[in-house]
Amino acid sequence: MPYFQTGESKFGKPILDRVITPQTSLSEACKCVLVSFDSTMRSISVGLLLHRRDSFTANLRQRLDEDDPYLQTIRREWNETLRRGVRELPGPEWLRGAEG
Repeated sequence: MPYFQTGESKFGKPILDRVITPQTSLSEACKCVLVSFDSTMRSISVGLLLHRRDSFTANLRQRLDEDDPYLQTIRREWNETLRRGVRELPGPEWLRGAEG
């Protein structure tokens, strides 16, 4: 069975590197993980397994597939946020006057 371990050097890792800090709440970290999953996932189901440091006991297990309503919300909102963010970034000075 294929798996994705959060923090691996895959497509979603830059999202985690930019957002997650030791002060990040569990809720914020979970949202970042789901955005990271969505950046790499298209045809597989994903699962979340949460456990405390130095423990092998799972505190939470959640399986999400492509049509999971919460994952669809995350995908839609993240896409809209990225598009809005790119639109709001200042354009590069060196490109002024080069566009049609």
